[in-house]
Amino acid sequence: MAEQGSPSEATGIATPRGGDGALSALLRSQGFLSFGAKLAWWLTSLASGPLRLGSNVIAVRHGDVSAVLARDLDFLIAPINAARIEAVNGPFVLGMDRGASLAKEREALYSALRQVDRAMLRKHVDERAVRAIAGAADGTLDVVGAYARPIAASTARSLFGLTGQDDILFMDVARAIFAHTFLNLGGDKTIEARALKAAVLMHRWFEEEIKRRRSDGQLGTDMMGGLLKDRLLDDDGVRRTLGGMLVGSIDTTATAVAKIIAILGSDPKLRKQVYADRNDSTKLSMWCLEALRLWPHNPLVLRQASVDTVLSGTDVKAGDRVVAYTQAAMLDPDIFPEPELLKPDRPLSSYLHYGGGLHPCAGRAINDFQITTLVGRLVERGIEKTGRIVWAGPFPDKLIVHFSRKRA
Repeated sequence: MAEQGSPSEATGIATPRGGDGALSALLRSQGFLSFGAKLAWWLTSLASGPLRLGSNVIAVRHGDVSAVLARDLDFLIAPINAARIEAVNGPFVLGMDRGASLAKEREALYSALRQVDRAMLRKHVDERAVRAIAGAADGTLDVVGAYARPIAASTARSLFGLTGQDDILFMDVARAIFAHTFLNLGGDKTIEARALKAAVLMHRWFEEEIKRRRSDGQLGTDMMGGLLKDRLLDDDGVRRTLGGMLVGSIDTTATAVAKIIAILGSDPKLRKQVYADRNDSTKLSMWCLEALRLWPHNPLVLRQASVDTVLSGTDVKAGDRVVAYTQAAMLDPDIFPEPELLKPDRPLSSYLHYGGGLHPCAGRAINDFQITTLVGRLVERGIEKTGRIVWAGPFPDKLIVHFSRKRA
């Protein structure tokens, strides 16, 4: 069993409630995000192409955003992510550009992921969701702190092979590292310090579990087991791959569920429409994707130009930061007619929630069914109203849902 970590090691890792870092305000405000996307569209219509603000080029139209993600030789991810990822975890695929290292490590990741029993994970999520909702005796439930976040953490344990750690510490470690590696674009030193402290514990947890499995000869049937059996990576590569996957797995799910439920809670007509499709997993998943168009868990992704090039008539210079404004792209009326309306019959391939091109979210298959299951069970129980989200930095930390007195 992995060590918990001494009190001094665990102190100061939790992301405090309230503002935290330059990006927090952007991710916390649905209204600000919506205004920003609409403003970008207005400016794009005047410029007739991607926008330039100093050394930043902003792609807004769906085709331009998709092109940025697809042209991975022109628009690189390593200059954006690699330094922060490597500081806390070591190299991981989301900080690597095209090359032999990426090809090898990505193949190892997906090979191990293919070996996981996803039906078992889906059943696990559903059973825990049902229990959590049944335990809401007073008709209210914190759908972040008592539902989506701990259930996603339990899924992460099953998927990546970590057991024995304190549940709260486990979630706080993942959140602290995620906040720095992917959201600390302004280089906030407090956020960085939390991540570096959390990384010490995460490294130890994985190293001890890998060592134990090697010693016992019982490699397991989870992703860790798959990586160890395949032998495509050494043990440090196994640790790096699992660590890179872990940090985004919990709060991506919790954030998406919180934002979807907040949108449903504000619109009785929409809740009724989604409730009608509660037993159709495909339509329910589409409703979730549609709600997230209006308030995405992440509104943009960044790249850096490697060469002088052109994007839809806009000159891009080597070294320019290129913003793929995915939220704005999912309001493109050419791809999403009547973009302000939520419709569950749009083409699945048009959504950009999980990125695209060379670097889509590796956990998207798990996130998709987990988010859909968690939202679906809440909708099935009957949502009467929701409170306001309480935030910890850019992360939803609490959201109280009031259920209907009678089960829907």
